[in-house]
Amino acid sequence: MLARHRDRRIVPLELWDLVVDGVPLYRHNRADVVGFAAALGRGVQAVIDGVAVCESGTRFPALCREVREVVLVGGAADGLVWAGARVPARLADDPHGCAERGGRAILARLGECERGLVVDLGQSRLKISGARRHSHPRDFARIPVSTRPVDGAGRAALIAWVAAALREAADERPPAAIVLALPCEIAADGELGTCSYPWAAGEAIVAEFLAAAGLAGLPGALLNDAELAAIGVAERGPIAAPTLVLTVGFGIGGALVLPGAA
Repeated sequence: MLARHRDRRIVPLELWDLVVDGVPLYRHNRADVVGFAAALGRGVQAVIDGVAVCESGTRFPALCREVREVVLVGGAADGLVWAGARVPARLADDPHGCAERGGRAILARLGECERGLVVDLGQSRLKISGARRHSHPRDFARIPVSTRPVDGAGRAALIAWVAAALREAADERPPAAIVLALPCEIAADGELGTCSYPWAAGEAIVAEFLAAAGLAGLPGALLNDAELAAIGVAERGPIAAPTLVLTVGFGIGGALVLPGAA
């Protein structure tokens, strides 16, 4: 069974519906690369200034006001030109590998660094690191962006897709543990929120993934994908001041990295 993982250095943030210029981030035009980057920068600066508003009513911790640097990670991070904010930003070392590094650090603490799987289910791609690295793009025709309320369209295809990828990785080297990152809010008890995938809040989709892959009962850790990437950033070296890690991909995710030990 996967347990909700918490790292003392990491504070998860829900940024996906941050309102900028009267429009939530997820509705901004990503094709306008310059305009989107500037809107993202203004939104982040509002978070740091303590005046940010989210469509969902999310409140940001006071620690955000201490942020002195933004670190960009994720599949689209290297194409983002930072603008619109007073706080500086930099591209992470290996921005595409932060999640894997974070997952390996968690597995090491579980004593299973060599025999574990790191599974990062992003909203456009599933990445698995085991004996080898695998990357599986999402087929949006079979697994469409979920409606609200969730109607379940594509749910069976989602489970089959994830399970097949897990079986492939497990066949190469049977895992003793798994770190699973998901692109949604995750409560302290492991209950899931929603995202672009077709599961409703509170559904036990993780257990269905593992059962379909023949990995039911496998121990390990469950966390948000931005948290996992932030752990990867923290593992690169000491942090002098609170740092905001932004995951830039299908959507925008975020987490604070605080000084101190895991």
